[in-house]
Amino acid sequence: MNPDLRVDAEELRRTASAISATAARVTAAREHEPPPPAVPRWSTTDPALLTAAAAGQQLAHLGSDIAETAGRIRAAAAAYELADARAATRLRLAR
Repeated sequence: MNPDLRVDAEELRRTASAISATAARVTAAREHEPPPPAVPRWSTTDPALLTAAAAGQQLAHLGSDIAETAGRIRAAAAAYELADARAATRLRLAR
């Protein structure tokens, strides 16, 4: 146990919230895809649509991964607070 370790749980929660907002923006970027032009139908239209679909899937995965990171940061903050509470209880009982 390192007594020099200090964790600001509130700052971790604020950071997790900011990361969650980033995840939402990344995921929402998928919805801002412009529609393909109906005419003329170029030979590159289908490959472009496939590429756009793949990029959309990647944005969805990235958004999900970023959101998971935010959740892990929140869990770490809660775990630090729980550990602090247990240590405080042990110290009170030792007196």
